[in-house]
Amino acid sequence: MQRDSGSIGIGAMIVFIALILVAAVASTVIIRSAEDLSVKTDQSRDDRAFSKVEIADVQIFNYEPCWQLSVASEEDCIDGTNPHQSGHYELVMSFSVSGEEDLASDEVHYQISCSETKTSFLIPSRTATFGDSQTWDSISSTDAGLQASAFNRGSVVLPAETMDNAANAIQTLEPNVPYAVMIDLYDNQNSFDESDDEGCRISLDFTIELTVFVEGGIDTYAVIDCDKYLLGTSCY
Repeated sequence: MQRDSGSIGIGAMIVFIALILVAAVASTVIIRSAEDLSVKTDQSRDDRAFSKVEIADVQIFNYEPCWQLSVASEEDCIDGTNPHQSGHYELVMSFSVSGEEDLASDEVHYQISCSETKTSFLIPSRTATFGDSQTWDSISSTDAGLQASAFNRGSVVLPAETMDNAANAIQTLEPNVPYAVMIDLYDNQNSFDESDDEGCRISLDFTIELTVFVEGGIDTYAVIDCDKYLLGTSCY
């Protein structure tokens, strides 16, 4: 009986030691996995810190010469003395992303501001996110049949697809790939009330300040002064 009892005791001890060894190995694996994940997270943050929007070109054009009317110029508006009656301008930015990380388009934001406008604002600026500008259809875009295009809606597209109704909005921005986006300079909120307007109601020789923010990355700042507002004419 004593020999059997001693055998049982030694067997239990062996099982106990084996369990301790298994637990130690498992805890080591968990700790190492956590450390690897932490290193990868830190590396991702470090990579994102160098992400930046690189502006290649800027064009500003008269998106709607006269609000809700098919006319050729602002001078043809019913009431040319009313700055709210006349239309507004859009900024087309050609750009790429520098850095090592892909960026979601909704991680890139912009702010436009100006020191002087045709319409009185408490703060002549507006801030929005790529693909979330909520651009209303203009008469000119409707006449051209482009009112439903991704580019007209403020989404990022490839430069060759700005006039393509079949183009898809780009959700992921890859480094060193050229893109284009249309930015609202002015938003009258589709109402006759000027109190809710925001942005820059500009004409020739108005200076616009553009800042593009990348979440966790580097800001891009540009001062734009155009003397021609024709689509295809560079201002940068």
